[in-house]
Amino acid sequence: MDQSLAELELAKAYETRHKSNEGMARVLARRAAGLAIRKYLEMIDFNHRGLSLNALLNNGDVRKKLPAAVYEALDRLSTRIGMDFNFPMNFDLLLDAKFVIEKLSLVNGVENDRY
Repeated sequence: MDQSLAELELAKAYETRHKSNEGMARVLARRAAGLAIRKYLEMIDFNHRGLSLNALLNNGDVRKKLPAAVYEALDRLSTRIGMDFNFPMNFDLLLDAKFVIEKLSLVNGVENDRY
């Protein structure tokens, strides 16, 4: 079964983390979540044109179209890092991106159909 673009991006994030590049792993996790959101919006025929992958995580109109279950994960994915380049809280953006990908896949009934 083919992997989705979001899943491939998330796999890159885990690979990057394994190479001790946590900053880039977080960037890739955000991209993975954005790709999943983009595909979800395409599947429900919502016009998302003009929004970057990162903007999809924060856009209020987009959020209204997403299941509420992903809001907390999206909030964490959107959190700004501190001046010391660390998060103010201890959480895992890669797990959050994985949750968003899985949840949006299940909501669309495409658990076995990769997008």
